[in-house]
Amino acid sequence: MIQTRQIAPHVLIAILALLGLVWAQGTGFDEESVILTYHKITSEPLDLRVVAERSEAARRASNFDRPDAVKGETARLEGLLSTADPNREFVITVSDSISQYDHDRGEFSISLFMPGYHVPMQSFGQQYQLVFANADGVRAIPMPKEEARVFDARLNQLGRQVSNEIHFRVIGKGDPAGGVVGARVVRAEVTSARLLDRAGNAVFTPNVTPFQSAKAAGGPAFDVTQADVAGFRVGVKAKDLEGTLARLFGPPQRSKPNRTDWFASKLAVNETGCMSMFGQDRSKVGAVCVTALLDADDIVRSIRVERVFPWFDSEVFRKSLVQKYGAVASAVNRGSAFVLGWGPDLDPRLGYSQSAPHNALTAHYVTNTDFASRGGNALPQMRIVLNLVDAHWASGRKQ
Repeated sequence: MIQTRQIAPHVLIAILALLGLVWAQGTGFDEESVILTYHKITSEPLDLRVVAERSEAARRASNFDRPDAVKGETARLEGLLSTADPNREFVITVSDSISQYDHDRGEFSISLFMPGYHVPMQSFGQQYQLVFANADGVRAIPMPKEEARVFDARLNQLGRQVSNEIHFRVIGKGDPAGGVVGARVVRAEVTSARLLDRAGNAVFTPNVTPFQSAKAAGGPAFDVTQADVAGFRVGVKAKDLEGTLARLFGPPQRSKPNRTDWFASKLAVNETGCMSMFGQDRSKVGAVCVTALLDADDIVRSIRVERVFPWFDSEVFRKSLVQKYGAVASAVNRGSAFVLGWGPDLDPRLGYSQSAPHNALTAHYVTNTDFASRGGNALPQMRIVLNLVDAHWASGRKQ
């Protein structure tokens, strides 16, 4: 097993950067308080008794004293959670790096603030990922070319490695840019930052744009009542949608939906023509499939649009959708599928997939291959699925 102490620091930092991780360094960072603040702000459950049972205090106690130790540690954690201050500012120093100069944009970039990068944290026996919501407003080091030449020479002397001293507040959950996925993503806002060399001398002090002004990497604020998928909306009359579908794609077919407890009927065009399945012809690039679910009054309450594309990078998918829909509420990467979500959480039964996320709007980047078509050197097709549910209608129904 390779020990990290055997790896040169600049090599280790490069490896972590490749993985989208940034190495926290130094002492004094109150990780436990950051995590408790996150749980208080988001109301995400944290079983303090289970945490207490795994604590150092419980492990040190004898079998006889262990129940009292667990009780005392639980009380301590409950007190810390109840008094956690959402306005508290934390300070962390991480090992970071600075990119090469971008001659077109006239700037360098700070690696930690690139999409997909995060600071890993572990507390209470769980893994957390710290991301910065206003990273887009802190990332750039703009500089005229002549000044940049001198700055670049200094960076080369430093191996382009710096210490990034970040002051931040915890503001919520999830990466609004959609680049960091999974459970327990701690959303923070940078309030100030300094880049330092090994001796602690200032290399650069970034200008910080607050998250509210950054508009989540350049996109608009998401409004579920105004959202559309490929121009289609929920809350409209089925007969109007039927006419539009017939004009664009051919006559839609009506049938019974799978979920008759929620929906009365289904309106679809080429419903299964976008998914590659064993035993049928492979879907063709450019294929479009639309499925709408209707209530008893023949109103569209859910609509799904699918389209098959030649392979393209998931980063294009992420950037395009963040630009259209704004800050991402949740994101999941399942290997062959990358899913982004916007809007409120809904009943899992209403979504395209009952796996998370369960937001009113979800976008799915899916490898479109069946078992028989796997292998070889050909790039796979990509199936993009946009699924929108009428959140107001759904919230008013009890199943």
